[in-house]
Amino acid sequence: MERLLHFFERYPLDLLAHLSSLLPIIVGFLRLDLLKLGIKFVWLFFIFHFLKDTYALIYMFIVPNNLFLQNIEPIIESILLGFIFVSCYENPAHKRLITSFTLICTLVTLAAYKSEEVSSISLSAFRLLAIALSLSYFNKILTDMRVKRITKHTMFWFVAGLLIYSSGTFFIVLFSEYWYKDINKVPAEIFDKYWNASQILYILFCFISALGLWVSKYDQENLA
Repeated sequence: MERLLHFFERYPLDLLAHLSSLLPIIVGFLRLDLLKLGIKFVWLFFIFHFLKDTYALIYMFIVPNNLFLQNIEPIIESILLGFIFVSCYENPAHKRLITSFTLICTLVTLAAYKSEEVSSISLSAFRLLAIALSLSYFNKILTDMRVKRITKHTMFWFVAGLLIYSSGTFFIVLFSEYWYKDINKVPAEIFDKYWNASQILYILFCFISALGLWVSKYDQENLA
């Protein structure tokens, strides 16, 4: 516990990013009875994130290298993202297309998995999938013209947050194998700069998604 408190004192942004996952989890729990199937997968997405971060934090004090968890993360995230977006489309052709892209991304993340170091391919593949599915959903909203008020549409907020997070961290993770090199090659202050940028974007993602889950009570009446 003493080591844990010292860690959070030294890296307060990491603590804030960890706890920020609880915001959409709590809001989703309060709105659980009103959530559609796809939105329940959004809720599970953040539950997974919180549990993974908690386990990684505990594991860090037992074994120094927990990078394998970062490589498992995009595998599970890709699958959850596929369930989220498949549930939000009615057209069978669109469902098959999303399923195909999700399957390809999942296979790439599995093939690029590394147990001892971070895999930039896995992390980048998930973000490319997230960007593609986010832009596709925005196009769906504009094409269908069924959403009466965009600010009261849960998926709009989640997709907006996802797009900000995935596009904002894409080039960071693309060169992640470089950032994670020996401290003699990459100074700690350089690593911290990019790590903190990722944490800030994730916090923003959580806040935006929590807002979306909060307005989920309007989803039924907000569709034409």
